[in-house]
Amino acid sequence: MRHLLKIPFLIGAFLVSKQAVAYPDFIGYGYSSCITCHYNGLGGGALNDYGRALFATEITSRSVFPASMDEEAIGESSGFLITKPLPWYFRPGIKYRGLYFQQNPNGSNEVNKWVNMQRDFNLNFFFDKKQNLALITTASYADFDIPETTIDKWTMYAKEFYLRYKQSNNLWWYAGQMDKAYGIRNVDHTAVNRFPTTDVGLNQYGQTLGVTAHFTYPTWDIAVNPFFGNVYTVPEKRQKGFSVVGEYQVYEKFKVGGSVLASESDETRWRLAGATARWGLSKGSSLLAEAGLKEQTRKGSNSDPVLGSYAWVQSMVAIARGYNILTTIEQSRDDIQKSSAENLKYSFGLLAFPLPRTEFRLGLSNGKTNLDGTGVDDSWALQTQVHLSY
Repeated sequence: MRHLLKIPFLIGAFLVSKQAVAYPDFIGYGYSSCITCHYNGLGGGALNDYGRALFATEITSRSVFPASMDEEAIGESSGFLITKPLPWYFRPGIKYRGLYFQQNPNGSNEVNKWVNMQRDFNLNFFFDKKQNLALITTASYADFDIPETTIDKWTMYAKEFYLRYKQSNNLWWYAGQMDKAYGIRNVDHTAVNRFPTTDVGLNQYGQTLGVTAHFTYPTWDIAVNPFFGNVYTVPEKRQKGFSVVGEYQVYEKFKVGGSVLASESDETRWRLAGATARWGLSKGSSLLAEAGLKEQTRKGSNSDPVLGSYAWVQSMVAIARGYNILTTIEQSRDDIQKSSAENLKYSFGLLAFPLPRTEFRLGLSNGKTNLDGTGVDDSWALQTQVHLSY
């Protein structure tokens, strides 16, 4: 069965999927290339000046601005100091994301909790006015001990730090600690395509030292990313390996691709392969999909590799500027060769940008576990999320 994984890996060497922006759903607005709005061409992290202006003029609700204020003026007020320009060599940023969730509301095992998910401080430096060479850094604050790392409670740590170099319009280089290049990088780090309960390193603490070569062209792009592990991860858990990721535009607002990743630590070996698709259905509305295989081998034991599967589909439907309905369906199995639990999750809710620099989410999710001969109660969760980006 391990040879089966080699097939999608070989295919992926020729057709592989680019990581989308932190909000890959924005392909519905016609923005399918991450480098348009982000300092990192693979998406995620701080927004550049254009990305800030775009967020204010196209994503945020128009009702909060006076009718006399045109879109150009709105865009000009999106800077860190509102309308006051900063020196060309420096761009700061602040991000906060908090979540209040109720698990199994009104049940005997009800849980109510507020979680500070993100407290980031971006400091980005440029060595020339065209920003061909830049140092991108993010410091984060931890209010709990992060498992399997040396990051202690109540401490600041360097979440990401890397040099970005534009060799040409078609080739960008990144070197330092950053997110791995794999799959659709959606903001929900608990989604199945982010492998939240594993040590593969694709969740919010999955940054890694590495080098990325990003080739980008009008209809396709590809990134190759050898990596060497997160500097804060305990040595025996540190995943080292490579990933390849890219995307091809079939036609406007429709892209397909795939991703491959191979890595291992002293304890675990991982092989991932996935296919992706992104459709822009209409202005502000989109459909995203990712599905693939995951093979885990626990080293130091005589156990065989375990081949599992995952699938993730998400739709965003714009109901008015700044207000959207977000629906997600997820499925995963840890072992497709044996009788193992099938995990399903359905989420539905509101994704809103009611104010400048502000995001609000309200959602309900239902989780199911199907296992032959065993009945497992459904789990429910009600979530409220606030994201401030300055």
